[in-house]
Amino acid sequence: MASAEVIYRYREFTPPSGETDDDLLDLPLDGARPEVHLKAAVLRTDIVRDGLLALGDILSSDLRRQASDRADYLAYLLRKGKRATQAVWEAQKTFLAAKYGEATQQETPLDPLFSVDANGIDIEVFSRDESTYARLHLKAGSAYQAASFTAGTSHLSFTPSLLQALTGIRTHRSVTLHGHSSTAGTAKTVRVPYRWLRAFGQVQAASTLPAERVHLAPVDLYNVLLSLRLRKAKTAPRALRYELVPGQTPRLVLEPWEQVLSASGSPYQGQVPQVVRTWGRQRLNLLGRLLPYAKAVDVYLLGAGLPAFYVLDMESASLTLALSGWTDSGWAGIATFDLLASGGSEDEVLAKRVVNQLTEAPLTLDALSETLRQPRQTIRQVLLQELLKGTLVHDIASGLFQHRPLLAQPLELDRLRYRDAREEQAHRLLATEDQVQLTRIHDLGLDGTAIDGEVQDRQAHRHYQTSFTLDREGRTIKASCTCHEFRRACLKQGPCPHMIALRLRYAREQAALEQARETAEGRRLIRAETRTLTRRQGETVLSYRVSLDERQILLRWGHDPQTLRQQRLLFNRAEEARDAYFARLDRLAEQGFIDASTA
Repeated sequence: MASAEVIYRYREFTPPSGETDDDLLDLPLDGARPEVHLKAAVLRTDIVRDGLLALGDILSSDLRRQASDRADYLAYLLRKGKRATQAVWEAQKTFLAAKYGEATQQETPLDPLFSVDANGIDIEVFSRDESTYARLHLKAGSAYQAASFTAGTSHLSFTPSLLQALTGIRTHRSVTLHGHSSTAGTAKTVRVPYRWLRAFGQVQAASTLPAERVHLAPVDLYNVLLSLRLRKAKTAPRALRYELVPGQTPRLVLEPWEQVLSASGSPYQGQVPQVVRTWGRQRLNLLGRLLPYAKAVDVYLLGAGLPAFYVLDMESASLTLALSGWTDSGWAGIATFDLLASGGSEDEVLAKRVVNQLTEAPLTLDALSETLRQPRQTIRQVLLQELLKGTLVHDIASGLFQHRPLLAQPLELDRLRYRDAREEQAHRLLATEDQVQLTRIHDLGLDGTAIDGEVQDRQAHRHYQTSFTLDREGRTIKASCTCHEFRRACLKQGPCPHMIALRLRYAREQAALEQARETAEGRRLIRAETRTLTRRQGETVLSYRVSLDERQILLRWGHDPQTLRQQRLLFNRAEEARDAYFARLDRLAEQGFIDASTA
């Protein structure tokens, strides 16, 4: 079964009448879940109104390429007497109805989550294209004053009539917020894809990973949005690059124009200078409605290919926006989420203790480990597992975990472990040692990286030659495999299991290589690699590309990536070349160069 059945029971939304001096904003909550009730006087009408409208924008956001509807064109051909016969016309209509009519009705994303407790209201949404997650927190006593409430979690029906009513709310009128679940509504059964539920949990798990925290002023983010609105990138790469130097204010660089925007927030507090490249910058426009209320913006950068979290502090409220770090969800998304999977915990008793403790009050990882008197790593594995199951939610800004069931019934972790059958088969191949091997990694410079490998499926008694090329944005621009699936459909039906397995192997080895470079023992294992370092002086950027290949070192440097000068150094032994290679990197770091290899 590829989807979970969810039953909603909503009462009909009643818009404010406008006949009195007070507006009653009546939120329809799900009556099929345990009762949730709230009655409160809104203190910050503007933030509550625009916050809910921003969630509506995120909920309907879908940046995937939409298939072209050729119905009008086929009708034109029929009128002109062209080759488009009536049979073609009927086949086209049937296809569109089956593809976008019935499928849309059968599978749908989960409705927004509405949680209330003594600390405030939390509303969570996930975009239709599964790339953007948002969590709006309204603080009790600041954004609203509760007269009565029943704590719990339910679903909120974000209907067009509700959004229309929100646009009519004005700050000079007092607003009463009323939300309650009712069993009198009409029951409706929908099917939520496990793919969607898995992505929801993975974003939560990603928020627990170590991240570089960057402080921005709201005007810095406004300048980014303004620059993107005034010009459109016609060539790749289209990234928002963060240049971070300890003790200096961050620099935001818009590609491909290399437009530098110096941040006006606090200096970067990290220990190591680095460059972090993020993708999907157009989705930041979803924050435009709330920027006038923001007092500060914190950006949490997890690294290349991983999500980025933007936290807007509005004093009375906060909004956390999580943007997936991939541009090709069929490739890098699979490799990324594989790195986030927990090691697993079979201690069900401890898991219940953790959930029960967080039901009483939100706690951090350290506080939870001290309270339950369990090792920190053990508690972390339990938390990751519960996050993936949708039992808990994590606030990246405060580090607090709290109980919030995604569905009325707990999800089965086995159904959320893999995106589809192809990914499951790819992990099966990786589970056996030496079945997936990288044979060559070739740096193509500005054109990206070419990866070749061999996949030996011992269970099927088959051997495959697989390769793909990643461009600078992490997208797969070329791919090939000798398997039957690729020969039959190429990439029209997505990557084959052998491509996925090779992509995962490459991601794991790159992560292991980065970790090994920090130790002397790990450096001795490196015989071939390429590092890119940059140093900015005013508006100019000096780049160094240092490559190690057994007994030789290739140096390329210059201000223009298209016309780099180069020097080749040859050594008698590979150990001498390696020592000279790392000595060169250390000298460049002392001169102020930033390692941008993984950006």
